[in-house]
Amino acid sequence: MKRRFLTGLATAAMLTSVAVPVTNNMFLSNQAVEASATSDAFLSKVSLQAQKTSKKYGVYASLMLAQAALESGWGTSTLSTQANNFFGMKATGWTGATYSVKTAEQDGNGKTYYIVAPFRKYISYQASFDDYGLKMRTTLDNYGGLRYSKTWLENASSPSAAAKAIKAAGYATDKNYASKLINHITSYNLTKYDPVYSSDVYTVKVAKSGATYLYPTDHAVSPKRSYVTAGKDVTVTKTFTYYNGKKRMYLKGLGWINGEDLNTGSSQAPSADTSATVSGQMKILMHSAAIYTSTGAKSSVKSVKAGKSMMTYGSVTINGAKYYRINSASADQFIKASNFDGSPRKLKHNAYLYNSKGKRVGKSKWLKGSSHTVYGGSVKIKHKQYYIVGLNQYVKKGNF
Repeated sequence: MKRRFLTGLATAAMLTSVAVPVTNNMFLSNQAVEASATSDAFLSKVSLQAQKTSKKYGVYASLMLAQAALESGWGTSTLSTQANNFFGMKATGWTGATYSVKTAEQDGNGKTYYIVAPFRKYISYQASFDDYGLKMRTTLDNYGGLRYSKTWLENASSPSAAAKAIKAAGYATDKNYASKLINHITSYNLTKYDPVYSSDVYTVKVAKSGATYLYPTDHAVSPKRSYVTAGKDVTVTKTFTYYNGKKRMYLKGLGWINGEDLNTGSSQAPSADTSATVSGQMKILMHSAAIYTSTGAKSSVKSVKAGKSMMTYGSVTINGAKYYRINSASADQFIKASNFDGSPRKLKHNAYLYNSKGKRVGKSKWLKGSSHTVYGGSVKIKHKQYYIVGLNQYVKKGNF
């Protein structure tokens, strides 16, 4: 794909590149506010789609969002508004609807020229992001290898590394493409949409017999690699925890497996003489939480912020509530289990998803009567109470 610059980019996209007099402070202030509003609106609109594609295809959500922002001018280009095409995906090999638009190319010397070309037209935002994910996983190079494999979650050490890899693989002709993507990722804190990665190593039992897979993707995307049987001890060496709390874990020598296929919890409370035998289990903290002692008193240890992966060492009941022991099997430090595991609640009203800034995420809604996992107590965002239902996902408390 050589097309990178759409001529339909709107003013919001130009705000980050147009030179302005440094003496015009009022203009600069207005410019910054408008650019921020445009980027916030865009991320509220498509961040969830990026997170879903990240989980399905094992690619960085931050890289997708940076590319989508760069390619579509924060969702203002004609191609994105008329065809839901956020990545400049041309219609080559495409049998669906198309949309033609004037586009800029760069030759080998960096000189820009223009052509009119047909591009893919999608029925939804999600279809655009998923088509990008499919491209990253399945496109072959001239030698029959997987062209973008170095951008994958399991192969790229960071979103910046993935950005350099996608440029090296020839995704764009723009010589500064990688640096532009990295700038977007860092300037707009896009890594917060990526799955949480952990390299902690521990042993756990298989809960359900089944296949393991070559990639940390949806099973329909990845070839099978091996097979495990229920009750077998396996060693976890890598874990990705996604926006909805779901995990994919790499079993040493065996391949990737979904977290629910492993026994990652314990119902037996550790005691002074048995704690050394309790296996540590990795969990992600979905709700910021205080640390307690075994008597139920708040510890002097600083509270832990949501999104952190933590080792837990069995569960205990303190004053009628379930807690997980943390840090080590003998430490007198506990966190309420509801901050990790959550509890099911049924919606009394239709509800929308919001992010941590109180901005609505996407257009889809959860229906009245449906049940969802809620983590910890309610939190206040801009004077309103919300429940946490996933990483950076909130629903108004009054809807439950």
